[in-house]
Amino acid sequence: MDEIKNNKVSFNIVPITDNDKQIIQNSLRQYFLHDEPLSASLGLIKEKESLLEFENSCTRLIKYGVSFMAISVETGEMMGAALNSTVCRSNEIKQYGDENKSSKYNDILVILDKAGRETDVFGQYPNIDRMMELKIITVNEEYRRLGICKALIKKSKELALELGYQIMYVECSSHFTAKAVERFGFQCIYSLSYSDYVNKQGEVVFKTQPPHTILKIYVLLL
Repeated sequence: MDEIKNNKVSFNIVPITDNDKQIIQNSLRQYFLHDEPLSASLGLIKEKESLLEFENSCTRLIKYGVSFMAISVETGEMMGAALNSTVCRSNEIKQYGDENKSSKYNDILVILDKAGRETDVFGQYPNIDRMMELKIITVNEEYRRLGICKALIKKSKELALELGYQIMYVECSSHFTAKAVERFGFQCIYSLSYSDYVNKQGEVVFKTQPPHTILKIYVLLL
């Protein structure tokens, strides 16, 4: 457990367990889904099926045992979280979308599937066998700009090194997340403009708000 103090707030970075599932889901509903550019552009939170699919995917991430959250020392409140997964070359399975399925969450999975396939991270790095993927990074609105995102990424990196992972990987739909990982030395290896991503009818799928105009994939070699 790491305790971080600054002139405004003190917090601990602690592992997320199955017992924290509800508090994580509540925070993601209240903050992440409203702010994450793809979810916000589609109004995902208003579609019950998509919300359930999203929450089930978050539950699966917790089971990897490599996720962290920031807890306020003063109040015990969950302030932010990093939901991570681990992937090995030998058992790489993408749990992404089906182009024939209709749901808002599936639309997001389809673009992530496209980005992941086109990036082909294990193909780009043939000597890499194991990686940690930062799947969701979220900070509650009132606790932003306090170093919580930085602390969550730092702790995730420390664990990746401890477990012997060779690379960290993150799909950044948000301009702000991309800027955060860049400050840690992550390198962009793929980008896709939302205005160029269209459906079969030629319509732009994600009408995101500036500055969120590009989906980027970043990696950090460890």
